[in-house]
Amino acid sequence: MKKIGFILIIATLFSGTVGASKNREQLKITPVSTLFEEPSLYDGQRLTVQGEVIGDIMKDRETFWINIKDGDFFIGVVINNFQREEIRYLGRYGVRGDIVKVSGIYHLHCPLHYGERDIHAEQLEIVESGYKMQETIQRDRIIIGLLLGIFTIIILPYSHRKSIQKGTDGQQK
Repeated sequence: MKKIGFILIIATLFSGTVGASKNREQLKITPVSTLFEEPSLYDGQRLTVQGEVIGDIMKDRETFWINIKDGDFFIGVVINNFQREEIRYLGRYGVRGDIVKVSGIYHLHCPLHYGERDIHAEQLEIVESGYKMQETIQRDRIIIGLLLGIFTIIILPYSHRKSIQKGTDGQQK
């Protein structure tokens, strides 16, 4: 009886280790830049990327297309209606988009989307909710702009008078 208990304990510990390694694989986030630097290495592979949802959500029959930005790189992600409803903020001027973690299949040349590079999302998780950004007006820049405008208005007639005094051939009259 002690042997069976010991075997069950070992089996439980071992299954937890296997489960943890599976979770570690799923948690590994692939930078979008890597998908552009070594695209064939990931083609057809299941992976996870993270980035800000930007632009618009575009409908394509039963699915939707979003773009996510990771640093200086962007990639299209195909999502379903349920995943689309989770997204609240789209990044654009004055708005920080939702930060999402997407797990799915990467296609270098997707046969369903005219050969476009994309990821077909199996899971989408909002990591950080987006928000509207407050624009701050910097008074020193306004003052500098006004001073430069006044200086230009003052100097303009003077420079215009100099050009009238010279003829069209560049000689002084």
